[in-house]
Amino acid sequence: MENYTLIILAGGQGKRVGGADKGLLELDGKPLIAHLLDHLAPSPTRIVISANRNQATYRHWADQVVSDERDGFQGPMAGLEAALDASQGLCLCLPCDLVQPPGPMPGDLLKKATPDHVCVAQDPIRRQPLCLALYAEHWRDSLHTYLDSGGRSAYGWLDQVPVHPIAVATPLQNLNHKDI
Repeated sequence: MENYTLIILAGGQGKRVGGADKGLLELDGKPLIAHLLDHLAPSPTRIVISANRNQATYRHWADQVVSDERDGFQGPMAGLEAALDASQGLCLCLPCDLVQPPGPMPGDLLKKATPDHVCVAQDPIRRQPLCLALYAEHWRDSLHTYLDSGGRSAYGWLDQVPVHPIAVATPLQNLNHKDI
């Protein structure tokens, strides 16, 4: 498997967790982002974190921290846009609250990625639009165009591009509540 950049989306407003910065919420005495990195295999060559606040704290885990290029917390796709602008080559994108990705999932996404499509995790319940692998330079313009046209939904963008679903055996669990 070739080298890859890990993109972690941690730029949200934290509405479902009382406005807290979700990636920095602690579970068992450790921030969620640290749990994600501890359970990630294979290891990335570079880490880019999309964060709209607490950038200095996030630098502890990243080679680069980026903020949305668009005003007003326009959602995770704006974070992906900023991260892709800071990346080259193969990228794996994961949300900061995916504390323990299923062991084979990251590698399976990366192995199947090609410049011609975006690989997206598909668990038994639904497509997971923020767990994806793609080549930055091939999808940057498409995402810019989508966001420029007013699109914000990850599902909406993925409906416009060629997608290769990657089956994940167990449902993915994101921590979306205040009492973790």
